[in-house]
Amino acid sequence: MLSRFAVRSARPGWARAAWWRRPVGRVYLASLVLSLGKGAWFTCWAMFFLHEVGLSTSEFGIGITAAGVLGLLAGGPLGYLADRLGTRETLIALGVVQGLSILSYAFVDGLWTAVAVTCVMIAADRATPGIRIALIAGLTTDEDRVESISVNRAMTQGGIVVGALAGAWVLALDNSAGYLGLVLIYGTSVMGCAAVLWRVPHVASLNDRKVRRPVLVLRDRPFLLITLFNGLLALSWGMLDSGVPLWIAQHTQIPLWVMGVLMGANAVVVVLFQNRVSRAALTVRGAARLGLWSGVLLAVSCVLLAGTGSDSGVVALLLLAAGAAVHVVGELFFVSSGFGLSVALTPEGAHGEYQGMFASGQSAALTFAPGLMTVLLVDGGVAGWFVLAGVYLIGGVGTLWAARWAVRSGEGAAAWSTA
Repeated sequence: MLSRFAVRSARPGWARAAWWRRPVGRVYLASLVLSLGKGAWFTCWAMFFLHEVGLSTSEFGIGITAAGVLGLLAGGPLGYLADRLGTRETLIALGVVQGLSILSYAFVDGLWTAVAVTCVMIAADRATPGIRIALIAGLTTDEDRVESISVNRAMTQGGIVVGALAGAWVLALDNSAGYLGLVLIYGTSVMGCAAVLWRVPHVASLNDRKVRRPVLVLRDRPFLLITLFNGLLALSWGMLDSGVPLWIAQHTQIPLWVMGVLMGANAVVVVLFQNRVSRAALTVRGAARLGLWSGVLLAVSCVLLAGTGSDSGVVALLLLAAGAAVHVVGELFFVSSGFGLSVALTPEGAHGEYQGMFASGQSAALTFAPGLMTVLLVDGGVAGWFVLAGVYLIGGVGTLWAARWAVRSGEGAAAWSTA
């Protein structure tokens, strides 16, 4: 009896039904299902627009850029709205809007309808992560917040990986039935996840507390700078997704299939270690140091990857593997740093607007990274890698400096700890 109890109690939390029935567990479940659909959709949406809708590559690029800019601008206002009306309710509304916009893809037949639908879908998609973090922050307290947010990140990353495999299958089919089937399944699942959130407890809003106040985050200059520097570090996502593949294709003899292995390994490392690394970001001091080391490590990865252009054999593959390994550690550090700083430096009752603003920095990186990587790495060659390394160093050093400024100015002083 005792041994059976010991085995049962040794099971990880996610293997027990009670873990998922918690309020924050339901948020995890919604995030996991959403990420499955997201991974599948964003793996093949370019081919959907090119082959199914009939857009040209330039039209697709223009539409995605316009949608990305709108998503960048929507984060802050929608975050403030979430604080005012309720994070759970705003997240549910965004899920419905996003689900309906995805289902609308079944009816798009040209550039302008595709752009209109994509702008709505991307605006909801980019605003959702920040508001979801605000909801988790409202459901948890103190150090549990950072741990819960990092668990949610691991869940999301794992779901995207599995979803990407389904998206690859749709790409292999490359027909109307496959694309439209994915649209219907993804859109329906997004709305279904919004329904799951109804079972999450309501988090008191500003209206509930009868609090009237202006927008706070726009006056918080240290936090705005942290958002900017974190956005520079967030270019690491675009570096792996678009920069490294473009570099391999244009400047090396390395086969492109290697990128699939690297991206798969990156996702596995994030799923396994994101929560552990985030434990070092429970204080402003720890989170700021992670941000600094993230910039250093990402810069080192750029230097290693720059060396792959001078060799076409085993040395290039070893440098690529080393660069990718250093990159993923830098990514873990930057994400954890962002979790810790954005949570610790946010006043109670303002998580929606602060997380919405913080997410806008990362949205900017996602929007402009493909073009920036093309200019730096395709056109700039080896020199572009060193410019990018400098950008990461600015992001890391700037994060540490801005966090210290926040403490000196009285923002989050209680969260800074020498422990």
